[in-house]
Amino acid sequence: MNEKLVYDPGHGGPDDGAVYGAAEEDDLNLSIANLCFYMSQLKGFKVDITRDRDEKVELWERTDISNDIRPDAFISIHCDAFHKKTVNGMTVHVHPRASKTSRRLAQNVMASMAETFQNLRNRGVKESDFHVLRETNEPAILIECGFLSNSKERKFLQEPHNQHDMAGAIVRGVQKTFKK
Repeated sequence: MNEKLVYDPGHGGPDDGAVYGAAEEDDLNLSIANLCFYMSQLKGFKVDITRDRDEKVELWERTDISNDIRPDAFISIHCDAFHKKTVNGMTVHVHPRASKTSRRLAQNVMASMAETFQNLRNRGVKESDFHVLRETNEPAILIECGFLSNSKERKFLQEPHNQHDMAGAIVRGVQKTFKK
């Protein structure tokens, strides 16, 4: 059986998410999610995506898409921001009532990202009550790939080869979860 995945590039359309100079979160999320989409297909997953261009998709639409598809995993891709510019690192979020599969997926993705990017801070797996985690019926995680508010991480995330490597790390974590 081929596992099904839904990738969710956060924000989009008029909602750019975090913006620092030329770096717009929605564009970076879309780039990384599209790379995840194609890499996952190459690994034998059946894959859908909540948006494949810069368009607005409401939170409820994102969860409806996932709940209609009933994937084995819903993976929302984001970049973080904070008012204190020195805050940095990668984080994976699960809902406080997350399933064992969600938690295993989050741990595997976080471990893969930390192994791939040893110079980036591993902020670990955290519990959060985000809409896309709470309202998605299937296993779900939300990934924060780094802080756009941190100038070093912003530059890192804007580099296409780092976006490619980030997507590869995410997909390896997914593969490990589903033993592909």
